[in-house]
Amino acid sequence: MSRRNLILLLASLLVLAILALLVRPGSHDGDDDRLLYPGLKAELNDVSQIIVRGPGDQLLATLRHDDQRWMLVERDYPADVGLIREVLLALAEARIVEEKTSTPELYDRLGVQDIALATARGIQLEVAGTRSPLQLIIGEAQAGGTDMSYVRRSGEAKSWLVTGRLTPGKTTGEWLDRQLVDIPAARVQAVRIAHPGLAALLLEKAERDSPDFAVADIPAGRELSYPGVANSLGGLLAGLQLDDVHGREALGDNPGKPVVARFVCFDGLIIEASAWRTDEGTRISFLASTDQAQAERYASPDSPGFDAVVAEANAINTRLGGWIYTLPGFKTEQFTRRLQDLLAPAASP
Repeated sequence: MSRRNLILLLASLLVLAILALLVRPGSHDGDDDRLLYPGLKAELNDVSQIIVRGPGDQLLATLRHDDQRWMLVERDYPADVGLIREVLLALAEARIVEEKTSTPELYDRLGVQDIALATARGIQLEVAGTRSPLQLIIGEAQAGGTDMSYVRRSGEAKSWLVTGRLTPGKTTGEWLDRQLVDIPAARVQAVRIAHPGLAALLLEKAERDSPDFAVADIPAGRELSYPGVANSLGGLLAGLQLDDVHGREALGDNPGKPVVARFVCFDGLIIEASAWRTDEGTRISFLASTDQAQAERYASPDSPGFDAVVAEANAINTRLGGWIYTLPGFKTEQFTRRLQDLLAPAASP
């Protein structure tokens, strides 16, 4: 290769390298111009309130930051901080991919109709506390599994396709701190479910390493529907989450006697779940206590100190006491099981 051609080749490579630096994602000053909300990321810690509205301009949630925590005002209950952070960060990082329709008659294709319409499919967020309050309608995610979403800033005609899968809660309950308790089945020694006026369902493990919960008082001639059928009941408190939360008034003036599911742990922790059937569905409350004799009976080198168990019970009561919860339907059914629900059908005579 001649000296002249070598110089031209090196010069070409240098130009290409400079161009690559200039077009590298996020590397030039104009890149922020593609952000849906430039500057929002620097102000995320200033956000003090988020109002969430659904179709028909229905108020779904008022999320307020107060005294170092987020609360859901409509329930006076802690909000899901993880979801709040996820939604705000997604908004702060959302970049405009392309402009979409400005024609109101076509908004429904993207789910960004005016939220006042009963037929709207989007969710409107109003964010306060930043220098410029934000208000936008989050519509559908783009089809095809891409991490992109359709949005429209409230009051503007233009809609946009932006990066990020924006998935705000679409019900009040989705904005709550949903975690209740997390007691793995391995900790549970016995479960007793008592229906008023009926014989109680009792299951238990004789040893910590027993593979299955044994069911007591199986009638003569009957058998369990399958081995280990009771194990799901022993694991009911593992990762237990709520659907919604209410004050005591949700039970009415005369709620009657509840079904009580009592979970006794090897380490002495006891949790009672009381379930009332109301016109609006089954409502459940939780109460924790301790049994030192139980802890001593099943003590093992891996057992926590009993003081730690007492502290755990106190923390559960502080967080859950006084509240009435709605749980996912399949969980509610489990909390109110009867012995007959675990048995195989009786043999025909």
